[in-house]
Amino acid sequence: MGSALPEGIQRSLVALRAKGRTLPVGEVAQRLLALDARPPLPLARRLVAGLLGRAPNALPETLEPTELRLPAETRAARLSLADAAFAVVDLETTGLSRQNDAIIEIGAVRVRAGRLEDRFETLVRPPGPGPLSSAIVSLTGIEDHMLLDAPPLHRALERFRRWLDVTPGAIWVAHNARFDHGFLSRAFEAQWGAAPRVAVLCTQRMSRRLMPKLGRYNLDHLCAQFGIRNRARHRALGDADATARAWVELLVLAEQAGHRSVGDLLDLQDAPTRRRRKRR
Repeated sequence: MGSALPEGIQRSLVALRAKGRTLPVGEVAQRLLALDARPPLPLARRLVAGLLGRAPNALPETLEPTELRLPAETRAARLSLADAAFAVVDLETTGLSRQNDAIIEIGAVRVRAGRLEDRFETLVRPPGPGPLSSAIVSLTGIEDHMLLDAPPLHRALERFRRWLDVTPGAIWVAHNARFDHGFLSRAFEAQWGAAPRVAVLCTQRMSRRLMPKLGRYNLDHLCAQFGIRNRARHRALGDADATARAWVELLVLAEQAGHRSVGDLLDLQDAPTRRRRKRR
């Protein structure tokens, strides 16, 4: 475990990688930290090395795009797709705000070598008084009485962490991963002071790049494309299971396109997509 970088810096890293060219370490430091000017080389090396978890004296004067990764991404990037383990995660929450809303269900499926292995599922009793909104009850089918005997978040996270620890370094996968990863990172930070340092892949972003003509990229449309039946839509394990099955299909497409490693997928995920022109 370790402190995660702020989202702004992570987005800047993605933008710098997407440039696809070598960059002076001074420019990297300036852009990542929004400095007015490029710092001197020794200082730039210390700043960038600290962000990337590397030794300053081992950092070259110019950095390749593949070097602009977080430590967990660097470790994961070396894995072949055949050797990598993936934890496909889905959450149900009381709303969309990480600050104001709470997790009420966690579901996850482990994927290795193109196969779905074991699964994790738990309801979560939200903190504080107040019933679930009618919109959430209608969407998920989760009602207040179902959460009365559910574990509180810290207990649910302990169980989930033990499940994750079976495959240390597993890459997290989710549909619209920013949502699920954001909620879980905040929850882990509140519980243990730090979020897991993991590589994260998004089935929504990946399908946009591997299936550019699909048109719509919500989970229902993606599953329909692959003939996947979601047996429990808008329940955490149901959506995690459907996402995991879609992920296996996307891995096949990725390998057919010549992608062989997790690093290839991280690069593909960061690659810009062509915007469709609006019809007049």
